[in-house]
Amino acid sequence: MKYYVSVDMEGIAGVVLREQLLRGEPLYEEARRLLTLEANAVTEALLEAGASRVVVKDAHGSGFNFIPELLHPGAEYVMGATRVERRFPGLDSTFDGVLLIGYHAMGGTMEAVRDHTMTSQGWQSLRLNGRPIGEIGLDALWFGMYGVPVVFVSGDDKTCKEAQTELPGVATYATKTATGRHSALLKAPQRVRAELKEAVAAAVRQPVKPAPLRLPGPYELTIRFLHTEQADARRFDGERAVRTDGVTGVYRGDDLIELLAMAF
Repeated sequence: MKYYVSVDMEGIAGVVLREQLLRGEPLYEEARRLLTLEANAVTEALLEAGASRVVVKDAHGSGFNFIPELLHPGAEYVMGATRVERRFPGLDSTFDGVLLIGYHAMGGTMEAVRDHTMTSQGWQSLRLNGRPIGEIGLDALWFGMYGVPVVFVSGDDKTCKEAQTELPGVATYATKTATGRHSALLKAPQRVRAELKEAVAAAVRQPVKPAPLRLPGPYELTIRFLHTEQADARRFDGERAVRTDGVTGVYRGDDLIELLAMAF
């Protein structure tokens, strides 16, 4: 068995504040440690369940948040900035499943910790073919293009609810109960890591896995920016990329990866 693990930071146990998420902020180093240890718990669960290969991607911000010296030796790690076209290096159709760990709800979700889609500084929301979509849905589609299903998602309770809506049959685990953008009812990280191991093991041992998420083209991606100046900085050709109002851009294409690269 081979598994790909994508790890974000907002949904990690103990993380609720902006200052925990940004390099250089006083609380960032503690959050890095929580992130690394939670990724290790998932890796350990997969290896104990019989995985022959585990690839773990640092999917938060710069892509360099794990503490290398503390990483579990049984996995391989993707770290550093990656181009949109190469969002998940090492991915191919031979993987049995994907786990999205520490993810967050899409932008605009009520009472969700650090809700956003791709960026909390530039965009209000995304729609794909008319439907709201967040990073859970986008990444699941990306893996689906390789025929690989998302089998497990963790994050706050709003994240888990979104995952269950977007990915029928997916297993989830809530690391916290969100009560606002910067507040939550928390479980102790040690408890979360122990429970997460059990939840991951149960998910990968299920005889029936969710189907890969697929969406046939053509595609229309709508980005609603926070401010007009962010749209001003974009190039719109009037055909594949169209500005429809002060803060909205619409991108069209037949190839989803090309479309995302153009839009992002």
